[in-house]
Amino acid sequence: MEKNVRKIPQAQTDDFAVTSVPAEQRKSSVNIAITSCAWIISLSTIVTGGALIQGLNFKNAIFAAIFGMLILAVYGFFQGVMGAKYGISTTVLARQAFGRYGASLFGIVLALTLGVGWFGWQVAFFGTTISEMFPNVWLAQPEVAIVWGGILMMCTAFIGYRGLAALSFIAVPLVVILSIWGIVSAVNYSGSWHALLSFEPAGDPMTVFAGITIVVGNAALGAVVFPDVTRYAKSAASGGISASVGYFLGGVFCIIAGAAMAIAAQVPDIGSTPNIPAAMSKLGLGFFAFLILIFAQWTTNDNNLYTGSLGLRNVVKIPKKVLVICMGVIGILIALMGIQDMFVPFLSFLGLYVPPIAGVMIADHWIVGPKIRNKKYEFGPGSAYSGLNIAAIVSVVIGGFVTSKLSFGIGPINSTLLAFLIYIVLTFILNKLNLRYELGEVKEESSGF
Repeated sequence: MEKNVRKIPQAQTDDFAVTSVPAEQRKSSVNIAITSCAWIISLSTIVTGGALIQGLNFKNAIFAAIFGMLILAVYGFFQGVMGAKYGISTTVLARQAFGRYGASLFGIVLALTLGVGWFGWQVAFFGTTISEMFPNVWLAQPEVAIVWGGILMMCTAFIGYRGLAALSFIAVPLVVILSIWGIVSAVNYSGSWHALLSFEPAGDPMTVFAGITIVVGNAALGAVVFPDVTRYAKSAASGGISASVGYFLGGVFCIIAGAAMAIAAQVPDIGSTPNIPAAMSKLGLGFFAFLILIFAQWTTNDNNLYTGSLGLRNVVKIPKKVLVICMGVIGILIALMGIQDMFVPFLSFLGLYVPPIAGVMIADHWIVGPKIRNKKYEFGPGSAYSGLNIAAIVSVVIGGFVTSKLSFGIGPINSTLLAFLIYIVLTFILNKLNLRYELGEVKEESSGF
């Protein structure tokens, strides 16, 4: 007797990489908030707190954390709303503003920066950190930790959003509890809250504005790709708000915990980087510090790989799971060869041009599309996009280039605002002059590709 087996749609097995997430697959606001919170909870965010207290007192470090994360939450909100409204990933969403081939270029940038480059760097950082905490343990040797740590991070990215969300519901509460333990230990080690609050840095003073810049710079890329999470939200407003709240709270909490532990332990830095793992050990966290490191890095670096694979899936007709494996293996090999730092200048250069992409996308959706281009946003089989929007590309390039020459303001915010304004003004002028800036037309296939 033949069994009635429910066939899973191909789009679902591919994690809806290039199609809209259907209503029955959408998640609750709590799910979105917890998952976005996991994006920001990482060792690098905790280290950011340690970096702040090198030039700020504890009170000003808290202010910089709150204000910096608030900036990211606000502009990430607009990205999140768009992703939730149409149920699509960041790079697919970019097709309307940049054209089909412009969005593909964006996808390649995400694949190179997050999916390979920063994934490899974070895996190497993870291996080094674990080895410093457990110097005589075979599993903690840098090369060994890089491999098993990288495989862990690849597993949840391979599963897709379900894997990320499931891990987030385990990791976020655990990291929060253990971080609270770290803060309490820092207070006890210092003697009192007053001792922490009265702390004054021994190094060169830093302005609060400089501290805010550090906070924003650490997490700006994550806010740009909010649609990769919010596409699973049940409504546009709930998606934008949930992702922003989760990202904000996770970032503020980690930064404050890192600052408190670094103040209390006062351990030597590793080069210019606060030695947070050593601070955790000195405060007596021991094995629990090990858990914090594993889950904090796992929940962030799998997102790097996840977003990178979604970006590249927008370019090539290869299943997202295959792309996750390929990019993950390349990232691990880069870390094993110890050449990850060689890519940092190139990654930082590319990263300069990612925030202005959000500026153009926000401007196109709310102002340029409905008011200037008179173009309605639509996605799905038969939807038409321009081949390439020259005005959008030019706005991003100018925004990133000008920002690289500025010596004031917050880099990612400067480039986002510049691209936002340039794109509006440029498209307005080009339309008034009847000059064509959208080249060709591409229709979306039934597969969503």
